[in-house]
Amino acid sequence: MATGERKEMTDAFRAGRRVGFGISALVLSLVGFLSLLGAEKAILAIVLGALAIRGSGHGTLARRLGIIAICLGAVFLLTVAVVLVVYWGRILDVIQMLQKLS
Repeated sequence: MATGERKEMTDAFRAGRRVGFGISALVLSLVGFLSLLGAEKAILAIVLGALAIRGSGHGTLARRLGIIAICLGAVFLLTVAVVLVVYWGRILDVIQMLQKLS
């Protein structure tokens, strides 16, 4: 195999891996909204989205998927933080009621 062919194969492999990171980041960011406490999924989606963006060219599929996943993960984390701040008193009441039941 010539050196040029090996470089092309390596570049194609890396591009495919970045697209895989982007797809998995997007799926994780969407799944985070399905579960009540999906903060770990949102954080992982942000990390995978950053891996998808790193080294990808402008306008590529990997870059677009990574940006979307990072945005969705950040929106989810911001939503969880706002809900916790706004409803903190009620959350404590629910925890106390659950402790009484046990």
